[in-house]
Amino acid sequence: MSLITMTFAKSESKIANSIGQGKIKVLKTDKFYGDDGICVIGKLIEGAVSKHMNICGKSGQVTTVESKYGDHSCTHQGAQVLLMIDGLEKEDLSVGEEISFEMEKIAQPIRPRGKLIIA
Repeated sequence: MSLITMTFAKSESKIANSIGQGKIKVLKTDKFYGDDGICVIGKLIEGAVSKHMNICGKSGQVTTVESKYGDHSCTHQGAQVLLMIDGLEKEDLSVGEEISFEMEKIAQPIRPRGKLIIA
């Protein structure tokens, strides 16, 4: 792991989460023996991709993101990324297809605003 990855990986994850969507072009798909998900190698076209993103129009979810810029997320346009996706089969994606991603909607707990005065 490079010094750049160790220094800036967390900030890149925050940027990817704030962007909330992305698109990749599929270069190759494969399935590993003993693993439920599929492995997708693609090129980031726009936006960002990170863990826990859902695939638009399909039932898959990204479980792992790896690139030369670090793990967990990628925001560099044109970067080659490796994704592990659960919920899809190898036949569901074809080479050259563009996949769109959206950040999983997680309900935030409601926090009270203002000051609470207990007398």
